[in-house]
Amino acid sequence: MLTPQNAVLALIDYQPEQYAGVGSVDYEELLAHVTVLGRIATTFELPVVLSTVYVKHGMSGTNEELLAALPGVPEIDRTSMNCWEDPDFRAAVEATGRKKLIIAGLWTEVCVAFPTLDALREG
Repeated sequence: MLTPQNAVLALIDYQPEQYAGVGSVDYEELLAHVTVLGRIATTFELPVVLSTVYVKHGMSGTNEELLAALPGVPEIDRTSMNCWEDPDFRAAVEATGRKKLIIAGLWTEVCVAFPTLDALREG
């Protein structure tokens, strides 16, 4: 069972440029869903690891609505496609001491599947 005491939430690449390619759900609905997820994590004091990609190279950071729902949660910017391969991201997850990882991302393959498979392999 997932609890705030045994889980960590990883929110991966919720950046304006990334939303643009999503066609399976309306932008406003998608934004509302992830913002509610952020609020739930904050309410239940669930640790959150927030990842962005290529902000240092010109992309926007996490959308404002989600950032507002996650007060004090820093963004971990990376240049790798798979966030689990980024030492800062991985260290942030491991620092929570939690073994249950909840992963949410806009792109199933890169944002969700790749880090999930790597994290499972690592235990």
